Amino acid sequence: MKDLSYRCLPWLVALATPVLLRAQARDTVRARPVVTTATRVPVAQRDVPAAVTVITGAQLRALGIATVADALAGTPGATVVRNGSFGGATSLFLRGGESDYVKVLVDGVPVNDPGGAIDLGTLTTDDVDRIEIVRGPSSVLYGADAVSGVVQIFTRRGAGPRRLTLTARGGTYHTGDAAASIRGATTSAGAAADYSLSVAHHLTDGIYPFNNRFDETVVSAEAGVAPGAADSLRFTLRYTDSRYHYPTNSAGDVVDHNAFDAGDAVVLGATYAHLFSPTTAFTLQLASDETDGGTTDQPDTLGGDQYLSLDHLRRHGADARVDLRDPAGRGVLTIGAAASASDDNSQLQGSASGYAYNSTFAAYRRTNAAYAQALYTGLARLTVVAGARVDDDQAFGAFGTWRAGVNYLTSAGTRLRASAGTAFRAPTFYENFSTGYVTGNPHLRPERAGSWDAGVEQGVLAGRLTLGVTAFSQSFRDMIDYTGGTTACGYSYCNVARARASGLEYQVAATVTSALSATFGFTHLDTRVLTAGFDTSSGGLYHLGQSLIRRPATSWNAGLAAESPARGSLDLSVRYVGRREDRDFRAYPALPVILPAYTRVDLGASYPIDRAPDGRGSTLTARVQNLTGARYQSVFNFRSPGRMILFGLRLSM
Repeated sequence: MKDLSYRCLPWLVALATPVLLRAQARDTVRARPVVTTATRVPVAQRDVPAAVTVITGAQLRALGIATVADALAGTPGATVVRNGSFGGATSLFLRGGESDYVKVLVDGVPVNDPGGAIDLGTLTTDDVDRIEIVRGPSSVLYGADAVSGVVQIFTRRGAGPRRLTLTARGGTYHTGDAAASIRGATTSAGAAADYSLSVAHHLTDGIYPFNNRFDETVVSAEAGVAPGAADSLRFTLRYTDSRYHYPTNSAGDVVDHNAFDAGDAVVLGATYAHLFSPTTAFTLQLASDETDGGTTDQPDTLGGDQYLSLDHLRRHGADARVDLRDPAGRGVLTIGAAASASDDNSQLQGSASGYAYNSTFAAYRRTNAAYAQALYTGLARLTVVAGARVDDDQAFGAFGTWRAGVNYLTSAGTRLRASAGTAFRAPTFYENFSTGYVTGNPHLRPERAGSWDAGVEQGVLAGRLTLGVTAFSQSFRDMIDYTGGTTACGYSYCNVARARASGLEYQVAATVTSALSATFGFTHLDTRVLTAGFDTSSGGLYHLGQSLIRRPATSWNAGLAAESPARGSLDLSVRYVGRREDRDFRAYPALPVILPAYTRVDLGASYPIDRAPDGRGSTLTARVQNLTGARYQSVFNFRSPGRMILFGLRLSM
């Protein structure tokens, strides 16, 4: 009955919203954001033929959200999973896809490992201007790993007179955050320039009683110059240095006093744009992502188990494209080419129960690609997009993908949208080239996916209330699974499994007054394994007819935001995650378990002590995370933080 009440609550909220709106006398206008991630060219969000969510930096700061993972957790179709405390390994499942099926970009630079894996545990919201989340296959524009979606993080740019901002806060778990940023813009002799620099540090003792400290330093910088009307050049940098101590073993038991992960990452990007004419534009993007990191776990007792690893991973790439605009304004044709190279130097050694093991390899991979996309806007209220791409990879050869979509706004204000496409995930270096106990397979094929979605959105009450629903379906083939034997394909990794994920996403957005807004999202997800993997024991991840683990069938989120320039802001976020399957890895083979549903409530507030008309001044901030102290696990046997209270001060000068 308790679970049923949670299912009914979203519908009660949705039904009550129009009543609240009718009680308001003031008309309001909601901003229509422009997005670029879905098509690589600026398009109004309501015209994009794809499911897109935009999270603004202002929203993140109002709620006091410090990590990208927490920001994404409230996105329709998204499930965020973290192994324990702050800084622990954090994964994103989008629309039921695997955790390595989402391409993550920072100012256009991919930050996934080759093969799609990404740990969101160290990705913060420092200096973030907005986050664009595109749900659905996007390999046509972004190549490998953009299977179930793309998340692009845009950092803040300088504008106006120079401004210095200082923030600090602290609270539960001996948590402390501090940041300083400076940004501005200048214009001289027809040339324009802007700059932004931010330095932040985060630390906490964590939620476990020992060996759980996490500290991280983040440096973010961006600069742009436009010497004339036809040319622009922009540089971006993001540096992260982190260290995470964890007392848990792989099954979540609190047993280790000295294990830790440490690493640093440097993300660099450069973009040159030239306008040949009002109809022809050229863009060149250069990207570099380099990480050094590893795990150190010395024996707690003489002769005990130990584990040491070190990875040096580099990826460099270039993307050049030409945008040809129709002189009559009926659309844009984009033609592009991309090249990337990545390499991994990996060293691993350890011992378990007296058995020593090691793996060392150095691998290199190169990929070239060509793509084209046509965006048609020649008919009133109609947007059509179609594109295709061919990637030629050094490891698995040529691979083609396509995507098409349509968006139509009726005269009554109804938005109709549909899209379909294909995508792929490349094998990881470890799956291809690992040595030792686990043997890589250099002949692996990419994992493939096909997807479609269709949605309808309606604005009512003079646009103050928007209702939407989207149906989607994804199929995954050639999924890579590990086998302890070598009879299946001669290696430890093989393409074998097949699965699907389908569901419905409901969304409600309401502008109650100019100072009060509300949002609501509800997702129903059904995942199913269609072809089993190799491991048929209770610990196998791909069991015929069963659901994919850690994906809830039901989830919803609700938000309420109130803001007044004189009185500050108050933001409430409620997130419900339903029951989902998992594995108990304390036993061998692992045992199937069910993680119970939970509801988490977060609260953010700010109060201006003094504020000038230009926004400068001082502001008190507060955040209460998990207000009700809910006890839950997103990974079986790994704790999640309880109630957390943070108070802070923000100075803008």
